[in-house]
Amino acid sequence: MATQDYGWSQIAVRAGLTWPDAVPWAMQHAVEAGFAAWEPFLKMPADAIRIGRLAADHGLAMPSVFVAGVLFDADQAAASSARIVDVVAEAVRFGCERVIIYPEPKQGATKSESELSLQAQNLNRLAEELSDVSLLYHPEEPEMADGASEYQHVLTHTDPNLVRLCLDPDAIWRGAALSQALKLDLVKQYANRTDAIHLRQSVNGIWAEVIGAGDMPLPEIAALLKALSPHLVVELAYEVGTILTLDPVEAHRQSIGFVRSIFELGERNR
Repeated sequence: MATQDYGWSQIAVRAGLTWPDAVPWAMQHAVEAGFAAWEPFLKMPADAIRIGRLAADHGLAMPSVFVAGVLFDADQAAASSARIVDVVAEAVRFGCERVIIYPEPKQGATKSESELSLQAQNLNRLAEELSDVSLLYHPEEPEMADGASEYQHVLTHTDPNLVRLCLDPDAIWRGAALSQALKLDLVKQYANRTDAIHLRQSVNGIWAEVIGAGDMPLPEIAALLKALSPHLVVELAYEVGTILTLDPVEAHRQSIGFVRSIFELGERNR
């Protein structure tokens, strides 16, 4: 089980530290919580080398990395794709097997049909180029708007053998305000493409400090997907209104326990 670095960056700042200087501090806390893997957001090849070395120093694997880039514009897509290929070439040296990609939104507007078509083509092309790893599409809130139209377009117009899915229940919940029934239907529709899950929980619409019972039906989602053995990534995060009562290490430790229980993982599946 991995932990994503976004929440740790918030924790570090709350502790009066600067990010990314505090990455080693955060990794040590992640190890204390019980994690075996670290998922970083990487912008440049040098980031992959630095984080990969730090993870190895702390005994953490780096089986997945998170990247982002503009893929709906031809000129920007070429530059984004080239940068991502270079990043992944370095990340693979540290055991990376999955590249989770967020195609960035169009600022101030929705993407046109032609832009969405180009984005899907570029995702297919990038997946073919990254032949040594799996490429997983990760939608966030903007992609879930208008009945999840961009989400649906990407998964309909990309090759399921090339472009897999990183499910983010929180993005579905916030971006489209779907009912529980519709949310589970969306999970079911693309279950066979789900190779990873980013996990956090909210209570009454506010991110919770621990993954447990809450707005999202995580036990039901786990029941649908656990037979597929997806890569599990705990991604705690904090916002205005989040009630904080626990030490961050303990909050993550409790979250690991809940995730293990709903996915029926043994202790060896850290």
